[in-house]
Amino acid sequence: MNLQNKKVGIYWDDVHVYHDGDIYGLSKIYTEGIVTIANKEYIIVKNPESIVLNTKKIKNHPSKIPLFYYLPRCIITDIVIYGDK
Repeated sequence: MNLQNKKVGIYWDDVHVYHDGDIYGLSKIYTEGIVTIANKEYIIVKNPESIVLNTKKIKNHPSKIPLFYYLPRCIITDIVIYGDK
């Protein structure tokens, strides 16, 4: 399916943290925005708004909203299409 110019919600896995011999679980992230580029390797989302799903308080992640997110397909776990922009 062509995701270009679609408003989407994307669920993705953030990084694992390795510190002093321990691996800490990854963050589950949900991002909404408009897809500007989508191919088999990555998706670029314009004006993304993201939240960390596995924390107690819901707040935008990061606190300063970026203009674009580059999301490699290998970290994406699900995509919900909400419609055209």
